[in-house]
Amino acid sequence: LVLIDGKRPGPSGTRGTVSALDLNVVPQSIISRVEILKDGASTIYGSDAVCGVVNIITRDEVDGLELNFNGSAPFDQGGEEFRVNASYGLSFGDNIDLTFSAEYRLQHELNIGDRSYLECPRDLVTDPNTGGLLDRLNFSATASDPRENCSNLYFNTVIDAFSFGQRLVPSPDGVEGPTDLQGLFIPGYRLRAGTGVTPDGSLFYEDILDADFLREQDYRPENENIALFATSDVVLGGMEWDSEVLFSRRTTTVEGFRQFFPIVGSDTINNFGSGFGAFYGYIQDPSYSNSAGGLALPVLPYPSNTEVEVDYTSLSSTLSGGFGDFLPDWGWQISGTYSKGEGAYTNNQILISRSGDWSLDGVADFTGDGVPDTLAPPTIDLFDPAILSGANIDGLVAAVGGNETGNTTYEQTTITAVASGEVFELPAGPIGLGVGVEYREFSIDDQPGPLTRVGDVWGRSTAGPTIGTNTVTEVFAEVEVPIFKGKPFAEDVSFNGSVRAFDYDLGGEDSIYKMGLNWQINPTLRARAAYGTSYRAPALFELFLEEQTSFAGQFGIDPCINYADPAQFVSPTVQANCAADGIPGDYSGGSASATVVQSGGGDLLESETGDTFTAGLILTPSFADLNIAIDYYEVEISDQITSLGAGTVIGGCYNSQVFPNEFCNLFERNPGTDPSQPFALTTVNTPILNVDSQEQRGVDLTVRYENDFDFGTMVADVNMNWALERYINVFGSDFVSGVSDNDFNGSVGYPSVVGDASIRLDRGDWTYTWFTNYIGRQDSNRYSSLDYNEPQSYFGLPGLYETSTEAVFYHGASVRWEGDTWSVTGGVRNLFDEQPPQVSASGLVSIAAGNTPVNATAYDLLGRRAFINISKVF
Repeated sequence: LVLIDGKRPGPSGTRGTVSALDLNVVPQSIISRVEILKDGASTIYGSDAVCGVVNIITRDEVDGLELNFNGSAPFDQGGEEFRVNASYGLSFGDNIDLTFSAEYRLQHELNIGDRSYLECPRDLVTDPNTGGLLDRLNFSATASDPRENCSNLYFNTVIDAFSFGQRLVPSPDGVEGPTDLQGLFIPGYRLRAGTGVTPDGSLFYEDILDADFLREQDYRPENENIALFATSDVVLGGMEWDSEVLFSRRTTTVEGFRQFFPIVGSDTINNFGSGFGAFYGYIQDPSYSNSAGGLALPVLPYPSNTEVEVDYTSLSSTLSGGFGDFLPDWGWQISGTYSKGEGAYTNNQILISRSGDWSLDGVADFTGDGVPDTLAPPTIDLFDPAILSGANIDGLVAAVGGNETGNTTYEQTTITAVASGEVFELPAGPIGLGVGVEYREFSIDDQPGPLTRVGDVWGRSTAGPTIGTNTVTEVFAEVEVPIFKGKPFAEDVSFNGSVRAFDYDLGGEDSIYKMGLNWQINPTLRARAAYGTSYRAPALFELFLEEQTSFAGQFGIDPCINYADPAQFVSPTVQANCAADGIPGDYSGGSASATVVQSGGGDLLESETGDTFTAGLILTPSFADLNIAIDYYEVEISDQITSLGAGTVIGGCYNSQVFPNEFCNLFERNPGTDPSQPFALTTVNTPILNVDSQEQRGVDLTVRYENDFDFGTMVADVNMNWALERYINVFGSDFVSGVSDNDFNGSVGYPSVVGDASIRLDRGDWTYTWFTNYIGRQDSNRYSSLDYNEPQSYFGLPGLYETSTEAVFYHGASVRWEGDTWSVTGGVRNLFDEQPPQVSASGLVSIAAGNTPVNATAYDLLGRRAFINISKVF
């Protein structure tokens, strides 16, 4: 949960990404400090505080005008960031303080081509005997060097829709040829060698997996932020009236590429003719013949661009005071907060109505009237080499594309009343009590673009408006009870307890509690412990999402297609499960797309709940300015809400040691006796529901040391975290998922050890700092049915896969000079240009796609970069 000055502003965003408050909406120059509570705090702050609270504390007053400039520039191109902000304050006597602040921030995009470790995903398989790289060489027609074997996008190929194993690629040797089955023919193309072997035993491929234009894809998109913030503090006859106004605008631009792979019909089926017993022309134009000469599936590159603009406004006002002589030790506070996020999201789509996708002819409803529509043949030759290769992307976009804009509005109103004070006196001190009530109303109105609403989008979900409102009334109380004071081994012992009861209009009613003990054993040693329960109510999008339908191509989600072909590199587990399902090893896949259905959970969704236990010791010896804190924590979250993708559902069924499992109940296949599409996937259900539970145990260590020397004051800080367990139980204990070991601790993406440290020297007007971040070793080997510490098959050859990452240190240094009205800080982050580790992809679970670095674990993807901060006070 993110708060501003203890108040709860609402979230913002678009569609299903309406989430916690963006930390960039508050100008940095007005921030006094940021308080971080790493413990469950739902009893005090309500929903969304299951794993802690971030509270941004702003400055009460600003003396005059302050200007700040911040810049960060990598030594390599891409990822530059600039920030300019200003704050101004004025006072009217002792009773009125006003502040105004503004900020502009620009974060340039980081393209995958800007960094060598982002631009070229590889298999990273080595020869167990020589240690040399075993990765297949690039013998494609577009390769300039066989060792440039990057895998950024599979495209520029034509797949025979009868076999799904035979495909045409640009001819590397200039010799043209047809497919074996239908005799499909494309000028300049021939039947590919999926994986070949050179005379010296090297593996190679002829598929097109990369192109220069793909390096323009964003790894980190461009972001532009404008934020305005104003506060007023007014004293009115013993009462204090505080108000805040916040406005921000964020614009995010994302550029990328996706695959477009329609099945193109034709009235001509070479080598089969009418004797094959089926018609493969278009209903509107039965005489259409495509240039390839048969039913075929071209795989084309298509731009996938998004622009999101979110305007966010938050207004809050708080009135506080006391009860006078009636209750002299008590105070009260009444606050109200209103926030509104208005987001517009623009996407470039592929239109079903213009796609010419034969598999959707008479199947898709792209007019939204509930009746399947017929499609005209393509208006452009989708087998033109310029279209297949991406050389004429503009022509493809003009023929099948269209832009649309959707809008999301999220509003939230919160009213909170709190009274607190002392109840009565105990020998160890007074009992403190706080009681309060909170009412919160929040609503969403998401209107997808017109193409998405009627269903005229290829390869993406159709959706209607998501509109809904929910309310909650909560009462809460907190008590602080002193138990001992000034006793041997109990200098100060106190108990803290809190409780919160809530009643949602949608989400039910319940209550949670938390209790903790703080024990100052002696001046040097303090112990603390706490246990509590928490909750998170379902988000509005999770509750009210209208049923939406999309179509997924069979070969994009079905791991059983040609699973016996060694060139497909299907794991033994998948092969065994597909065979157990009665699917033949040479199954070519259905030509019709599978229907994917998703909807909100509505009344069936329950709140996520959490249990948190922490215990720790704090050592503050008298002989030094030293503080050491060590804390043990356990966090368990139940009934986590999520939505599964079609690929996750199908993969969860067939890529499991337990088969069949309950993933297999979420989709349907045709029987093998179906006359038109035997074994084809027909429907995949991906509802939003309560599925997961998570458990995590670990230890936090914080050390701070400060001392004055002749040469200056030195301050050292160290923060470390050791995760002992990270269990992710898919669908809980009652769901048979087939995952035998759910402890992901130490696997790639879940490091078991992370930390940071800094040492600072203050000497007059100058400050010198060295800082370090640490990410421990990770290994995902145990999450595969195979032992990847031993050589495994790589296209028929024994190879060693990279399943682990070594520990990484990132270092940086800065120098700061501070005068009377000026301060300047400059430095370098990632001083030694440490590159993120990379891992293999093929056949592994929990490994990043390709060898793309795992960015969820704080690896530095920007590289070495200089930064400067300049501040001026007038």
